[in-house]
Amino acid sequence: MTRQIRSSDTATRVQTRALAAHRRALVAQLREEIGVPRAMLVMLMGYPGVGKSHCARLLAARLGAAHVATDHLRNRLFIAATYADEENEAVFGIAEALVDQLLAEGHAVVLDATHLLARYRSPAEKVARARGAPIHHVLVSADDAETRARLKRRMTEREAGDHSDADLGVYDRMRARAFEPPAHGYLEIRNGDAVGPEIERVASLIADAE
Repeated sequence: MTRQIRSSDTATRVQTRALAAHRRALVAQLREEIGVPRAMLVMLMGYPGVGKSHCARLLAARLGAAHVATDHLRNRLFIAATYADEENEAVFGIAEALVDQLLAEGHAVVLDATHLLARYRSPAEKVARARGAPIHHVLVSADDAETRARLKRRMTEREAGDHSDADLGVYDRMRARAFEPPAHGYLEIRNGDAVGPEIERVASLIADAE
């Protein structure tokens, strides 16, 4: 006895073939609906002591992103950090390799470093572009007096999660150099008592841009 093919069976096969042909687009759509962040690089910038790592942790949590901190890497790689150019290049090289792997796995990444000069930002930017990941630059700033007070406290009492060895000397030396802003602009977080709303504002702007 020959089985009669129902119109619903034909429609199901057509729909199945259509889904298979557009699987990549469908997965991207479902990923967006689920709310999983797409691979992207959020590059923080700012002087030592302004609270970059604190803001990076808050922003990474808000975005569901991985937090890669060069100060943490520097602390693990060097016994006595000097922040010299060769040391910076070594630390940033390790950070870039880690960022590359995370982006390849589809993670959003908050890269936490001073990034004041274009030549220090460029390698990580190239990694992100090679992975097809969008880049968002975020400058963290703070009141100069508060920053200096924070750096002085660091010499006697280190806050939890603070891996930086930068002191007032490093701060003043970096401030003496001109900040090279990204060519395509940047967002800014003003660290202080109202940092919570600042994180929310910047996170929303980043999410809206995706």
